[in-house]
Amino acid sequence: MNNRREFLQQSGLLAAGSALTGSVATPSMNFIHHVLFWAKNPNNEAEKTQLFKALKSLGGLPMIQTAHVGKPIITDFDKSVTEGSYTFSVVLIFADAEKEKEYLYHPLHKKFIDDNKHLWGKVQVIDSQAI
Repeated sequence: MNNRREFLQQSGLLAAGSALTGSVATPSMNFIHHVLFWAKNPNNEAEKTQLFKALKSLGGLPMIQTAHVGKPIITDFDKSVTEGSYTFSVVLIFADAEKEKEYLYHPLHKKFIDDNKHLWGKVQVIDSQAI
């Protein structure tokens, strides 16, 4: 890791995985797909609601073990290093990279992108595999 921000982002992913599973990643839950979305029109509540609902619907796909859709939370303790400019964060946990690949090419994931890509101005993907 090159800097404190990268360290904290990676630590946050581990913490998110631990919070979702109740422990450190296990062999059956060892691949995390974390995506940050910045709304194209952050003041448009209807567009944000549409994107939120669409993101929540992805969690129902069978290859996803755990899904979490959230918004930025910044505490006083770590606000100087916390990324809080995004609109929504999605954390999806898979058994392995093959399950994530299955998700990426799934018709409902592709439909999600086609139907909603006009709602975001930026997307950042962070994939992490347990070691």
